[in-house]
Amino acid sequence: MKDRVKLPKAELEHLFYIEVTLHKEEYNIGNVGRGDLIICPISGGRFEGQRLKGTVCDFGADWNLMYANYLNCVDTRYLLKTDDGALISLTTIGRALIEKQQDEAMERGEFVDPADYYFRQHLLFETGDPRYQWLNAACCFAVIGIKNMQTIVYDAYMVK
Repeated sequence: MKDRVKLPKAELEHLFYIEVTLHKEEYNIGNVGRGDLIICPISGGRFEGQRLKGTVCDFGADWNLMYANYLNCVDTRYLLKTDDGALISLTTIGRALIEKQQDEAMERGEFVDPADYYFRQHLLFETGDPRYQWLNAACCFAVIGIKNMQTIVYDAYMVK
């Protein structure tokens, strides 16, 4: 392309590893026309990285829209509390494509290697704490795995 502007190369910074636990009870809303809507309340968790670490509050939930072809559209709201007292709102939107056999294995309590399915999310952070306001402008994403039916894990990255 003529007169192409040279742009900086994107780099990734690992923000943290997180384990999010879900309450055992989930709410199956049923088929809402696009798929089955299941809401899974968050019970807590922990995150840790070089620049921030803390706990996941018992607040928020995962809204999962499950299509018949096992595509899962995930929309979540979390509340994070850093070890130094900052509150950070985390909103995510993502996609998981897990095959029927993998889903059935997970339902039986079997571990399925996250390398064998696709689960990614966009992350949007919001905070008023001046120590972490750099997150408000960050473009972030996560590579996610299912540890067990009550624990979601992921590595969060920021595009630099």
